[in-house]
Formats: sequence, C-alpha cells, structure tokens
Amino acid sequence: MTGENEERAETADRAWFEDAFGELYSLIYAHRTVEAAAPEAAFAAHVLNLTSADSVLDLCCGGGRHLFHLGRIAGMTVGLDYSRALLSQGRALLGQSARLVRADMRAIPFANGFDCVTNFFTSFGYFADDADNAAVAAGIRVALRPGGRFFVDHANAKRVRATLEVESVRTHGEYEIREFRWIDEARRRVEKRMKVMRGDSLERTFHESVRLYEPAELQALFSRHGLYVTEIYGDWTGEDFGEHSPRMLLRGVAQ
Repeated sequence: MTGENEERAETADRAWFEDAFGELYSLIYAHRTVEAAAPEAAFAAHVLNLTSADSVLDLCCGGGRHLFHLGRIAGMTVGLDYSRALLSQGRALLGQSARLVRADMRAIPFANGFDCVTNFFTSFGYFADDADNAAVAAGIRVALRPGGRFFVDHANAKRVRATLEVESVRTHGEYEIREFRWIDEARRRVEKRMKVMRGDSLERTFHESVRLYEPAELQALFSRHGLYVTEIYGDWTGEDFGEHSPRMLLRGVAQ
C-alpha cells in the first residue's frame, strides 16, 4: 500500500492541531510570508471598513503575518493562537509589546471586547466534532461588541473537490516535503498528510484535517450563533463568489 492509499489508512480523528504547528510548520508553509499576507489583510481591512478607532482580534494568528498589517490600520490588535512556537515567531515579528494570547479557539477568553474579528488561511473547521466548530463561532460572537464585524477566509468546497492534487513533492533548502491529499466525504473533510524529509531521513510526519463547508451551511452555522453573513466574496479582489472561486471569504456583523 503506497501513496494516497497508505495515507488514507492513517486515523484522522486525533487532535492533529495539537502538534502540527511547531517549528517545522514555517518550513512547510515558507511561501506564506508577511509580504504575501499584505493584500489579504488589506482586503479584509477594506471590507470591514477598518479604522484607527477599531480594535481587532486575529483568531488563529499564527506567526502574526496578517496582524503585522492589520496593526498598521487598527487602533488596537490582539492575536490569539494555540501554538507556542508560532506565537514566539509572532513576538519576534511584531515586537515584545505585541498583544499575543495563547488559547484554544473553542474557548476564546474575551467578551464584548472587539470591534472586529478576523480569521485567515482556512483555520475554521479544524475539529472533528461539529459541536467544537460551532463553539468557535459562538466564541467569536461573544468576543465581538454588538454590531461588531467579522471576516472569515475559508476554502471553497466545490473548488477543492474539483482541483485536489492527490500527491505533490517540493523542496525547500535541504528539505523535501511530500504531500498526500484526499477527501473524506463521509466526514466532509479535506485531509492532508505531509512527510518532511532531509536526504533519506524522515524528519517529521504531519496531518491536517479541515471541515469543508458549503456557503449556505456556514452561513446557517454562524447565524445560529448571532453572526450574520452580509457578503461572500470569491477571491481577494472582491469578485462575487461562485462554484469555481478560489476562496470563500465571508464578511458579516454580530447581531
């Protein structure tokens, strides 16, 4: 058993996110740079009508690459992430005075504290239990002030299914990164296994698993928790969302 079949045999139910975002994560996603985040943060700021009077919570901020740009517009920014390694990188990027918080996004430790919440790079839908993902939506609503705005950057499920690359290999310096992808239709999730090789040595194996949502499904989930989606965009230029759109970008308000 090799390739995709071998990777499908691996369990996807474990809490993969607990150990996926360590030091090698930045190697795997080295192309996701601060510079690459600039147009994404600018678009989010634009559709949120972000000003210096606003406070922003960047949920799942990682190494702070979007927060770096949002902080140049908003009056106050806070980044929340579970990964100690990525938060350490964020502090190095943003400075020791940066407001960075380590927390589980199912238990956001803020209430009625922000004008805006942002969530980039398909970091909603990590949890195998849909109730856990719903808890994230509920936490976003609690963190927002009444009438607050939110922006969620998610995958377009139809586009993922149509264009999924089952296997790929790429290199970064002395490392080779082998990726295997598949759709678990029963669980409505896109799965990915990554093997990081250095020469003939296996350095690390990672797993990622994200829930695929249809637009109406995600809108309904948010609505049940007091988050009303006002617009859905299909890309970072503001094109209307369609089944071939590269992204599903949701903008909305807290009810």
